[in-house]
Amino acid sequence: MKHQKHIELSPEQVEEIRTHFSSKKFKSQSYLFYEGQIPISGYLILDGTIQISANNKYKKILTNGTIIGVHELLKKEPIMISAEVFPNTELCFLDKSTMQEMLENENQELSKVLKDIFEIRHD
Repeated sequence: MKHQKHIELSPEQVEEIRTHFSSKKFKSQSYLFYEGQIPISGYLILDGTIQISANNKYKKILTNGTIIGVHELLKKEPIMISAEVFPNTELCFLDKSTMQEMLENENQELSKVLKDIFEIRHD
């Protein structure tokens, strides 16, 4: 399986998405998901950092404005990385049902933003 690139958003896109989804600030270090799992949510980093690893090896640090896990969530595919959130990191949870509702609503500006970001096309 191919590993998806992480999506980095502009501050304007972050604010637009932030208004439609719930967020949480993590007080302690914990894992969001492990390599091989199907994510239960996509994640947008609002403030803080996430460490990405694969095959038990450190790969990268992700910061503000980065989205992870959305492609795998929407396609119901196992993710090929583990993601560990650091203390005091605030994340926006991009749940599948809300994203699908917004993607189907052609009149919403957010629908256009999400389609551009995730390059999702309806056949």
